[in-house]
Amino acid sequence: MLIAIISFIVSLITVYLISRLRNPRLLAPDAHKPYKVLVPKIGGVAILIAMGAVTIMAYLINDTRLVALGLVTLTVGLIGLADDLKGLPVSVRVFLPLVPALIIPVVVHGYIYILLIGHVHNFFVVAFLSMLAVTVMANAVNMLDVMNGIVPVSTLMILTVSGAISYMAGFSYALPVTLILVLTVLPLAVFNWYPAKVFNGNVGSYALGGAMMGAFMVLYNAGTQGVISALPYIINGFLIVITARGFRPRETLKRPVIVNDGVIHANRTPGSPTTLVKLIVMKKPKTEREIVRDVLLLFLVTSIASLSLLAVVI
Repeated sequence: MLIAIISFIVSLITVYLISRLRNPRLLAPDAHKPYKVLVPKIGGVAILIAMGAVTIMAYLINDTRLVALGLVTLTVGLIGLADDLKGLPVSVRVFLPLVPALIIPVVVHGYIYILLIGHVHNFFVVAFLSMLAVTVMANAVNMLDVMNGIVPVSTLMILTVSGAISYMAGFSYALPVTLILVLTVLPLAVFNWYPAKVFNGNVGSYALGGAMMGAFMVLYNAGTQGVISALPYIINGFLIVITARGFRPRETLKRPVIVNDGVIHANRTPGSPTTLVKLIVMKKPKTEREIVRDVLLLFLVTSIASLSLLAVVI
């Protein structure tokens, strides 16, 4: 409980300080607003600093799983931060999270449990699943981090449900870590909520997706419920990769939506990639606030659907 409180305080203070930044290099335009506004773009640094403190405290109490989660969060988040500040080649940014994911099978000694599948006790299989979870979730979350509030609020939903189910399945160590992560993300969720005072940045989307969701799924035996809860991320990422014909820099793609006086329309130009947001506004243009509501409702539905797994564990 003490670790959770300290992490919350560190995260809150850091994200507040980030919201006061006025360095032009650290600001980005909020493209979906009917007015022009510049917002600090590295809000996710609050997650890194808070998880740095968590990692140190976890080491002191010899909680190896939490140390691993912290290390993956820091390394994957730093990849995103490097991209925010300097820009990385797409191939490097997309696939580099494979490396820190290898921390996970070492810590769990090549053993995990997956609901509906059972025990997996093979180092190489666990290593593959770890790399898959961290890399897929890091990139999938990054692809949907397009509007205020979606990423941190959906992260809170996914973590809460996934952790609760793991706890009910008998993995008691999942509950305190879930509390730590929820309190770590909460300040960012408040400051990123519409109208955003900070953006998550790639540092935030990578840290939240790759580590707090992807790594958490493996380390805390939350794979099945995590995947079900995160389906909107996975579907959106799949749509983009297929219609964009691979991983390509955002600036080389035609925008999937067009903003006109704060109202968001689908871009019907040939070659424009298909995204979840584009599908939502395909029939009827909507405001950002309406789209955020619709996307979060999808996450609420998938999170509730994952609760059906309780019938298996109870």
